[in-house]
Amino acid sequence: MTEPASPQPTRLGLEGFPARLTQLIAQTALSQAEFARQISISPGFLSDVLKGRKKPGTDFLYAIRTVFGASIDWLLTGEGTMFGRNDIDLDLLRNIELYIAVARSAVVDGDPTAKALLLLCQAGHLQEALADPALNDFLERIAPHSDLNLAAELYNSHLWYHDPTFRRRNLLAAAQAHFEAQKPHDKRAAFADTANSTVQINFGGSQRNAGRDYHEK
Repeated sequence: MTEPASPQPTRLGLEGFPARLTQLIAQTALSQAEFARQISISPGFLSDVLKGRKKPGTDFLYAIRTVFGASIDWLLTGEGTMFGRNDIDLDLLRNIELYIAVARSAVVDGDPTAKALLLLCQAGHLQEALADPALNDFLERIAPHSDLNLAAELYNSHLWYHDPTFRRRNLLAAAQAHFEAQKPHDKRAAFADTANSTVQINFGGSQRNAGRDYHEK
């Protein structure tokens, strides 16, 4: 994507654009460098836009709309909402409730299947495991836990992203981090040396390893 800015009608009045773009970047929880990479521009050009030194072109705006789902009207004029939508994505909300239940089961209850599910998702090998009967039995019996505050927080922070794989992985990681943060602080462990290890996962008769050196046997 080319970086030079396209001429913008003066009636748009882009005085508030840098501030609104800053809000959007903060909402995505990405660094400026990663945000720039996502829309195929240089960090330097993004920095100049945020400082008001350069104005965004149509390619810039189209990329933001396509990648992050942000409202161009809101970015340019401040009218409407950041994502230009008022309706609730019920499927996403239901999925988030399920992800919270899985994370709670893994962290709070110590369920080995839930732990395996989180590891496989992080390693990018979730799809190949979904045919396993043990995993499907677990998903059938687990009941989404009603934690409205956490669900709303995760919903609002991940609504912008349209890649389902990336969003699922980040939502599960965020839910897991939430419950990990609630665990009692082990002060002795803070001074102990721990080594990274490979975690063995068993689903039915099959065996998988997940971790830093994930591979299948």
